[in-house]
Amino acid sequence: MPETEPRAGAIPRPLDIREAVAISSVAGSRSFKLAAGMLNVSQPTLSRLISSAEEKLGVQIFSRGWSGAETTPRGDVVVRYCGHVVTALDKAQGEIGLDRPGAPALRTNLRTDQLDTIRAICSEGSMTHAARRLGRTQPVVSRVVADLSGRFGLAFFRREAGGMVPLAPARTLVDLSGTIAYHLTRMHAQLRQLEGEIVGRVNVGMLPFSGQDLILRTFGALTNDHPHLRLVCVPGSYNGLVEALRRREIDRIVGIMRGPDCPEGLVETHLYDERFTVIARSDHPLHRSGRDPDALARTNWIVAPHGTPVRGHFERVFSDLGLTPPTQTCELLSFGSAEQMLVDSNAAAMLTYSDRKLTGLRPDLARVDTGFPDRPAPIGLTRLAMAEDDPALREFDARLRAVVERDA
Repeated sequence: MPETEPRAGAIPRPLDIREAVAISSVAGSRSFKLAAGMLNVSQPTLSRLISSAEEKLGVQIFSRGWSGAETTPRGDVVVRYCGHVVTALDKAQGEIGLDRPGAPALRTNLRTDQLDTIRAICSEGSMTHAARRLGRTQPVVSRVVADLSGRFGLAFFRREAGGMVPLAPARTLVDLSGTIAYHLTRMHAQLRQLEGEIVGRVNVGMLPFSGQDLILRTFGALTNDHPHLRLVCVPGSYNGLVEALRRREIDRIVGIMRGPDCPEGLVETHLYDERFTVIARSDHPLHRSGRDPDALARTNWIVAPHGTPVRGHFERVFSDLGLTPPTQTCELLSFGSAEQMLVDSNAAAMLTYSDRKLTGLRPDLARVDTGFPDRPAPIGLTRLAMAEDDPALREFDARLRAVVERDA
């Protein structure tokens, strides 16, 4: 879901303490369910607090991600300052004398309107004048102070002939009010600085081996020019990443294309070609007998899982030779780990390589000349057919194409 742009010219309304605490709790737990449990509120109540905050600020704070509730780039700003608010609340907790066991927590029991009431009484020196300043009646203001005193077991004022004299707890709350206002003001200033910037989330599903270095190079280029983008790589199996794509937890998948077998509702865009290649340790015996069917049959092979293009090609090749060599399925998520396993074993593997990657192959590995068909492995970008692209995703696609043209 594209991140919401702030409303142009809108005057932001201040967040309530409950909203700031809710935002900080969801960000910390990455889960609405867990945060609701920590705050002892229902999930609908928590969702309403987050929705209210997003409506006040005019930005989307959280989006659904691979690992739960993820902050948007603007949400990162909001979360950072809401964290400062929570820290200030916890600090005031001790200063006000509520650090005793069983004492109610300020972060879950204090409301912004209560803080405003205490500040107004301290400023005006009278409940009547404070009520006039707040646009309330004097009994309502008196009731707020009585409720606070009853809830926290503290006296906030001493009544004297000259008016209401604030006690230490009231002065602490006034300082807390100023600290919260400072952090929220800074938050709004930071949000304004993001206006006109390319922000958003680029969450890429990364299939094992195929094009991984190109994704990282693309992310590096994006980081240099667009520091407010949230960039996420999610390694996984094809089926798992497709489901995540359908749930919009990720935005793109990069890897070997499925062609006619591409699932319905997805669109593939060709980037470049790699080739199915047999790789083994540089001193492996197969380098001397790679075209010998008996030697191929005796070799232990590390293979990709069933259902992957690499596994399908591997089985077709050996079926055409009438061979069934020993195989061991190994699900690894990066070239580095797969190549290291080959170095440390007597196995061979069929992987996909571009010409550039083969040229830069580590010296303790080498390509095995097997005489197998020189079949290309098309690498592409997969996305939802009906998904709307925001500026962040369009920028990623353009940068990826530029990196492919230069480096693939």
